[in-house]
Amino acid sequence: MNEQLAQMDQAAFRHVVGHFASGVTVITTNHDGVLYGTTASAVSSLSMDPPMMLACLNRSSSTHDHVVAAGRYAINILAVDQGDLAAHFGRKGADKFSGVSHTLSEQGLPLIDGALATIECVVAETAIGGTHTVFLGEVTAAQARPGDPLAYFRGRFDALERTSLETEAYDRVRLRVLGRGTPLGEPIAVRELAAIVQSDEPSVYNALVRLEAEGLVSREPGGAFVPTPITASLVENLYSARETIESGVIQQYLASASDATIAEITRLAEDLAAREPRNSEELDAFLEANLNLHCAIVALAGSRRLVSQFRQLSISAAWRDTYRSEVWQEKLGHPFIPELTAAIAARDAEEAARVVRAQIAFVVSAAAHMIDQKGGAL
Repeated sequence: MNEQLAQMDQAAFRHVVGHFASGVTVITTNHDGVLYGTTASAVSSLSMDPPMMLACLNRSSSTHDHVVAAGRYAINILAVDQGDLAAHFGRKGADKFSGVSHTLSEQGLPLIDGALATIECVVAETAIGGTHTVFLGEVTAAQARPGDPLAYFRGRFDALERTSLETEAYDRVRLRVLGRGTPLGEPIAVRELAAIVQSDEPSVYNALVRLEAEGLVSREPGGAFVPTPITASLVENLYSARETIESGVIQQYLASASDATIAEITRLAEDLAAREPRNSEELDAFLEANLNLHCAIVALAGSRRLVSQFRQLSISAAWRDTYRSEVWQEKLGHPFIPELTAAIAARDAEEAARVVRAQIAFVVSAAAHMIDQKGGAL
């Protein structure tokens, strides 16, 4: 009975821990001129003073024994396109470096070419935990390059943003709520919505909790979620947050932006200015192009998380049925975009931030007018 219970606990533990998204590394070492490596996700920074890293290796791994013998190891943090290497080094094998592009550091440690970052360590201490040895390493060298990390989530190697089913569910649920695919005044059936957005119920539930925090859904006394009407106050709050992010990025990063980045932003702005939506479908495309332009500006900060946060503040899907409004037409004809393009091309951060603030003030005012025309809520 106890043995069976232990097996069940291990399976449950593996399932639960798999919900923790982690980076993927290959731990490498060089012992007596022979190279060894194994995939590991139980790796983390430990100390800043002195710089130290923690890495856990299964004692059944041959790499484990040679790290002990060599007293040194390198942590190769894999990039998003190196999932095949994660699988390769995760298998048993004699010469794992055969056919793998790598270089030897000054300390003789194998560093995998194309890795997002490499950190070389000298073993300072070790500790035993269950089936693993915990290596506490003092960092002797470290380097990194631009790129995105490979992640491990629910038994899969993938891009970090694609590994989270909750992120996908959130995006789909948010779009459906704002597009009024979930009617106002009616409780949202989580199971039915999960089937529609092709996700699992816990992820959809968590998405609705996030939307509740954003004010896009509310909860009834019995616990059911109900779509919240979009009011002028809600629009003002969301766009105020967008203004803070975009104007802040412009003032901090515009001056140092590359010519290629400026050219891409200019291209997106020219594409947007050329659009004249004549129906709700074309308005969808216009609003998406507008959002892409502003996201490209926010991307000057070099933070995908900030861009994602900015994009999540959009409620453009809610305007689909208001495209005939005279206020909308006035907005479409307003020279905000040419003014913003000119300011960005000139790297005039103050002017670009001013135009962003003016555009958002106009949109908030226009939205308030359209919402008033609809009876005070959409």
